[in-house]
Amino acid sequence: MTSWQPSSSARHSRNADEQRKLPSGYHNIRDILDEVVPSGRFVNVVGLVKDRRSAVQTRGADWKSVITIYDKSIEDESEKGLVMNIFRPDVSEIPEPDAGDVVLIIYAKVQSRYNEISLLSHRSTIIHLYSASKIPRPPKSAKQALLDPVRPKDRRPSDKEHEYVSWLYHSTDKSPIPEVADFKIQVDQSRNIKDKFKVLSDVQENQFCDIIVNVIKDPFDNMDKATLWVSDYTENDAFCKFSWDSTDISDGRDGDPYGYTTKNATPNNWPGPYGKRSLQVTCFGYHAELVCKEVKAGDWVKLRNLQIKYGRNANNLEGYLREDRGAFKPGVQVNVLPTHDPDNIDQRLKDAIRRKKEYEKAKKKQMMSFAANESGKGNGGKRKGENQDEKNSKMRRMEQRAQKFKEIEERELEQEAGLGLNELIKCENMDQQVFPVSSMLEPVSWTTTVNDQETTLTLPFTCAKYRANVRVLDFRPRKLEDFATWRKNTEFDVLSDYSGASDSESDEEQGTLDRYRGDKVWEWRFSLLLEEANPKKRGDNDSLWVVVDNTEAQMLVNLDAVDLRANPDDLSTLREQLFKLWGNLEECKQQELQNQQKNQRRVAAQQPPDSTPPRPPSSYPAQDTVQGHSMVSNKPFTCCIRQYGIKIPESDPQKANAGKGKRWERVFGLFGTKISS
Repeated sequence: MTSWQPSSSARHSRNADEQRKLPSGYHNIRDILDEVVPSGRFVNVVGLVKDRRSAVQTRGADWKSVITIYDKSIEDESEKGLVMNIFRPDVSEIPEPDAGDVVLIIYAKVQSRYNEISLLSHRSTIIHLYSASKIPRPPKSAKQALLDPVRPKDRRPSDKEHEYVSWLYHSTDKSPIPEVADFKIQVDQSRNIKDKFKVLSDVQENQFCDIIVNVIKDPFDNMDKATLWVSDYTENDAFCKFSWDSTDISDGRDGDPYGYTTKNATPNNWPGPYGKRSLQVTCFGYHAELVCKEVKAGDWVKLRNLQIKYGRNANNLEGYLREDRGAFKPGVQVNVLPTHDPDNIDQRLKDAIRRKKEYEKAKKKQMMSFAANESGKGNGGKRKGENQDEKNSKMRRMEQRAQKFKEIEERELEQEAGLGLNELIKCENMDQQVFPVSSMLEPVSWTTTVNDQETTLTLPFTCAKYRANVRVLDFRPRKLEDFATWRKNTEFDVLSDYSGASDSESDEEQGTLDRYRGDKVWEWRFSLLLEEANPKKRGDNDSLWVVVDNTEAQMLVNLDAVDLRANPDDLSTLREQLFKLWGNLEECKQQELQNQQKNQRRVAAQQPPDSTPPRPPSSYPAQDTVQGHSMVSNKPFTCCIRQYGIKIPESDPQKANAGKGKRWERVFGLFGTKISS
């Protein structure tokens, strides 16, 4: 039976029809694959499933699944499809569509990896499935085919989305979809992928394996071969042991697992890591040429099909990367891995970088401890743990607070409805209790026992999360152009819990130009002054500053940080987004600044003050806020705020409650809040 191939005019007509019917806020797949939608943006998309890979656990804590979808915009190119990478903390949150099911994807990130365009899930990504066998023909809605969401709190599709799903499914060519039996076989086979990857602690003699490692020293070119030292910061008893300033390869002294305290001189200035954490690799032929040309100290590389065996000394394992002379087109077995894109990085590389960070931290701590012991300033004190009574007391207080919040929940809902909250501002955890700003600022007491006596201490901060109804009074920095700032790019940027170099980590760069060299990473960094929106809950302390860090700012304004002075279009978009949040606040602050400059010029010119004094703040309505001589007009909104602590320098030893020369400072941060379209 011959298949009917539509004409180009018919295809154009169908695509035009699709554009008319596509729900607001959605993109067709061709625009994403053709990079009309730039990498890094978040999109909504809907398509039919043509492939799926079974969920597998990553080397981190997440589970990963991959699905491939297509829509009418690419239906005539059966080899094409849009890959969606789904990461979830629990396997129960991974959707499992069947062949031909329609997938509705909301707020997924476009990524470009290895020159391939795909989508990446975010914690706010919503995925809905429609069973293909239950989707009725249009104009009927596909609502009856919608499966229960894997995350019950995810928002449900609208009627227009239901209608579009029905139209899309019955108007799209199904030939790219495999048979049900073939689809099931592909899914089953995806569970049985043989992985040759090894961490260095697991390598053994006579193995061929893949490794991801950090290059310790620049490769040594020895004509027909090249030698390099690598590490993934795991330890193997069969490796050569390097000690601090020493060539000793024997065991270190007790209590010195890294061998930092050996005092013999080390030739060649071994840079570390110390202990049995480094493997010597010898590369031959074209591998040696590639290594000498493209690899340098500090790079992270992936080596494939590396042979492990004992070296010439017969005591230590070494690696050998040889040519495959029987191959017509030998594949590259050495890849330099980029570390600048956290969303597209191999989880195994991220794990290795995390081990390096932990190693550097432990190394620094032990070396400082050794130096202190040498000078007789070691501290043998031990921290006392909390006893069970203290934990029970804390639990009782938490239960009492929870009971109190439950009693006033209904009253809070009534009051919230009367505030006229800004519907354009959405936040997570809408089912949580609303906290007044004044309660967040109240000091928290902690009762403990010291020298057999009960003592109540005031904590410098507490780790807590709140939902609050507030309005914006002020912001910092004063100019929107300064809301994005840059820092130097480092390999640790791929770690989700890394927020840039600390003062101690960047000491070596102080007073040098090193911090200005290399790639720059632009990040959001600004603060908002928030005021309690409910007049009945205002008190002496009814406003607080909240920090908006890079990740939460991306969610808030739905923009990636860039150089705002060099990108006026992004600055304009940011200004429009923030206008939804704070109304005319920026205009009022600009007018305030102009008035200050005008007064400064008047004083400098020895001119008398204006004949018309500014209107006093007390004459404005209570629901409005005054900055300078202008009235700020904005609507209150609901948001999520978290309280935490940071260490800051402290010269007074009596106040240094966070270690020598440091004290804790309470900080509030905005999270889980978004300005919607």
